[in-house]
Amino acid sequence: MKKTFLLATAMALVLPAAAYAEDIVLKFWDNQQTESGLSQYQEEAVKSFEAANPGIKVEVTTIPYPEYQQRLLTAVQGGNAPDVSTVDQIWVAAFAAAGAIEPLDDLAKGAGVTADTFFPGAWASANYDGKLWGIPFNVDVWQFSFYNDDLLKAAGVDPASIATFEGLKAAGEKLTDAANGKFGIGLFAHKGEDTVVVMDSFIFSNGGKVLNDDGSCGLTSDASVGALAYLASLAPYAPAGMANASSGDMRELFLNGSLAIEFWPALEQPTLQKSKINWDFVNGTAPEGKTPIGTYGGWNLVMYANSPNKEAAWKFIQFLTQEDVNGKVVDLIPANVKAANAFLKENRKGPERIMEQLNNAAPRPLSPRYLEVSDIQVTLAQDVFAGMDPKEAAAKACAAIDALN
Repeated sequence: MKKTFLLATAMALVLPAAAYAEDIVLKFWDNQQTESGLSQYQEEAVKSFEAANPGIKVEVTTIPYPEYQQRLLTAVQGGNAPDVSTVDQIWVAAFAAAGAIEPLDDLAKGAGVTADTFFPGAWASANYDGKLWGIPFNVDVWQFSFYNDDLLKAAGVDPASIATFEGLKAAGEKLTDAANGKFGIGLFAHKGEDTVVVMDSFIFSNGGKVLNDDGSCGLTSDASVGALAYLASLAPYAPAGMANASSGDMRELFLNGSLAIEFWPALEQPTLQKSKINWDFVNGTAPEGKTPIGTYGGWNLVMYANSPNKEAAWKFIQFLTQEDVNGKVVDLIPANVKAANAFLKENRKGPERIMEQLNNAAPRPLSPRYLEVSDIQVTLAQDVFAGMDPKEAAAKACAAIDALN
């Protein structure tokens, strides 16, 4: 699905090659993409960059996601941070507030790296407290609403209707036969970020916010509470045990034909393409007349403040995010818009719809305390699905969020 780099192409890249008196060793850390560590795409990226930049050697360290953030924090605290790394979008604010990473505004301006090269929400995820702290690397959006077309046709449900709050709820009722193990909508509320990003997408699509512009909690607004109440109204059409269920559990039900609609990013498509399910998708769900707004996920490239190789680090960041490279080195969707357009046409069903959702999506709250905010939101989801009044649940969550400041 991704084409192997040609070194001849790499040598023709616009980045100027610089000769150094002795090799610079550039330390790059990335999320581990395969069980063996470095993926073929990472290997090819490094080889191509080194070919285009004599005198720079890239030393890559890959770390599994569950331990990645802590390993980075430990390295920063010990004075052993890499020169460049990928960071989850939700980590940017904390690393910036701690002074661990370097603002990139002047470098980006000098190199002509501008916001319009990337998806708006991805660029926003790299901006915190008025400064640019990273360059978007790869992205995806929660959620797309994937559906089993055969089940919808049998129930007389128009697939386009599930893009609206009203239509999704009506479809859920028609598609659910709990006595026979058939369910309309895949809801989940386990302790995981998938719980949070899907809830956020409904809040954003209804005009609500998680955090207001001043950093205070926005979950008690009418729009946010309305989205929570709507999610609670879908519970009768979902499998039991939502508090402990994940998006992965819903995928299994979808694949065995007992679930009609699931919420997932475009990353789901390769799995579905291998299945026997007759599937398709719509771009999220919003009230009639409103545009669905998904929640961004993905990674940004950052430069560490104590790096002794900032010039080389910046070259590497530019290289990985330019149009003719970005689509060949990511495991999600390229953050570079032109690269993404080509990547999606080659690798995904409905590329135009995905591009539309990518352009409309919003990042999660930019807060140094984001991980704590996320935990509070998980509790909020569990409270709502357990039957707590959504307004009371939102007030409880906001009291906890505002206490973080």
